[in-house]
Amino acid sequence: MYCKRMTTLNRFIHLRLHSAYSLLEGAMHVKKLPSAVIKEQMPAVALTDTNNMFGALEFSEIASIEGVQPIVGCQMNLAYMTADNPRDRNPLPLPIVLLAQSEIGYLNLMKLSSCLFLESGDEPAHITTTQLQKYNDGLICLTGGALGPVGQLLQDGHIDKAKILLKHLSEIFLNRTYVEIQRHGSDGEKY
Repeated sequence: MYCKRMTTLNRFIHLRLHSAYSLLEGAMHVKKLPSAVIKEQMPAVALTDTNNMFGALEFSEIASIEGVQPIVGCQMNLAYMTADNPRDRNPLPLPIVLLAQSEIGYLNLMKLSSCLFLESGDEPAHITTTQLQKYNDGLICLTGGALGPVGQLLQDGHIDKAKILLKHLSEIFLNRTYVEIQRHGSDGEKY
């Protein structure tokens, strides 16, 4: 099996990967993903398509057969509150990544995936912190990097609001919230 051949030097794992199911964001077909991961000597990879889990089952089955540990996740747009004044408009929903760490987490990820479209009304697909409070068991939260809600608040100079949101996410996910750091060379990464 592939994972048994891994050395201690090969421990990097992508926790944010978009397939062709993330329209205009990813190009790799789910069937080709395990061989690409093996070529890079990674023991596992997370599939986190934007606002959908269309490839999750196929990915899990193929990756397992090839000896790559599948991590099922989803990038979802989060509507969050930052306004001090109720009349102030809140920011647009921004992406966070949720990873299933157990079967319960997978079931909660599917529930949140349904919430994206069934409970967003006329607004763009999103989840809320209230929904996260209800369906967080078995999930790990990545804050979304520079383009996520915490990153955007920092870039906009709202450090206190970013701290409040991060604290709120940490309270929802307890010890399962991770600040996502990415190195793409963009200006927003300096925060």
